[in-house]
Amino acid sequence: MAMIRAMYAQVLAPGIEHNFVEFLDLKHRDRQYDKVFNIDNTTKAFEDEVQFAGTGPAPELTEGENVAYFDLIQGGTKRYVPLKYAMGARCSYELIQDDLYGIIKQAPKALAHSIAFTEEMVPWNIFNNGFSTVVTTDGVSLFNNQHPLLGGVVATNTGPGLGNVISVAGTYPNRPAVDLDLSFTSIQLMTNHFNRMTDSMGLPVHMRPTMLIIPPELIFTARELLGSPGKPGVNTNEINALVGEELTYMVCSYLTSATAWYAVTNKEHHQLKFKWRKTVDTDYDDDFDTQAVKMLTFMRIAAGATHWIGTWGSNGP
Repeated sequence: MAMIRAMYAQVLAPGIEHNFVEFLDLKHRDRQYDKVFNIDNTTKAFEDEVQFAGTGPAPELTEGENVAYFDLIQGGTKRYVPLKYAMGARCSYELIQDDLYGIIKQAPKALAHSIAFTEEMVPWNIFNNGFSTVVTTDGVSLFNNQHPLLGGVVATNTGPGLGNVISVAGTYPNRPAVDLDLSFTSIQLMTNHFNRMTDSMGLPVHMRPTMLIIPPELIFTARELLGSPGKPGVNTNEINALVGEELTYMVCSYLTSATAWYAVTNKEHHQLKFKWRKTVDTDYDDDFDTQAVKMLTFMRIAAGATHWIGTWGSNGP
C-alpha cells in the first residue's frame, strides 16, 4: 500500500509551527554489538566452522620403550547462513509534491533507523537465546552448565582443579548450576570458572573475564560492585577484591531479560561472530503506472557462537 495524501492531512496544511519527527529529532543509540562480536565479511551462501582438539598431557616415556602416538580430535560444526532483512516505503507522487514540510521525503531515514535496530537485535539475540536455542559446536546451548569436552572424562581428570568446578565429569560449565543474581559472590564464581577453563583435552588456557554485559535494570548493582574501592554492602572497611580483576561493564539496550547477565573475555579469545554478506544498502524506483515512489533498505547478515569458551552467562534468579 502506498502512502497517500488522505493519510497525512497535516503535512498539507499551512501554519504548522513545529513537527516532532521521531526518526529525525530523537538521538538514536550508537552501535553496541561491535564492542563484543568479532565482525567479518563473507562472500558465500554459508560458512562452516569446525572445532578441533589437540592432544593431552605427554606421558612418561620409560627407558627403552616406544613413543606413544595420539590423534587430533575433530569436533562439531557450526554453520553461518546469512539471512536477508529488508523493508520499504511507497508514497504517491502527489503526497511528495504537496508535502509542505518535507517530512515524507525523509522516509528513508526512518527505514535506516529500523534496519539499524535489526542489525543490533540479530547478534544480541545470541545472548537473549543463549540459554535455549543458540547452539555451539558441542551441540548444547551457548550458556550451559555441562558443555561436553572432546576429551571426555580424561580431560576433566587431567585439568588441574576441575573437580572443584564441574558438576559432571567430561563437561565444563559457563553457567552456574543454579542461576544467580548479579552479586559479589556470583562474580567470584564466574571469575573462577574463567580462571579454571581448559581446552577440550584438559590443558589450561589463558581466559580472563574483561567485561560484564548487563541490562539497564542492573546498572546500579554493577556500579556498586565494580565502582567502589570498598567491599559492597559492609561497613568494616574491607577492600573490594573485585577491583583487582579490572572488570568493566557494558549496559546493553537490546537484552530482553531484566535479570540475566553475562561476561566475556577479549574478542580475540572468544568465538562470537557477526558476518556481513551484504552491508546495509538502499534503493529507489518509480512505479510507472501510479507514479508512486518506492524506497527500499536491505542487508544480509549472520551471527552466532562457534564455541562457548570465553563466554559466561547467568539467567538471573
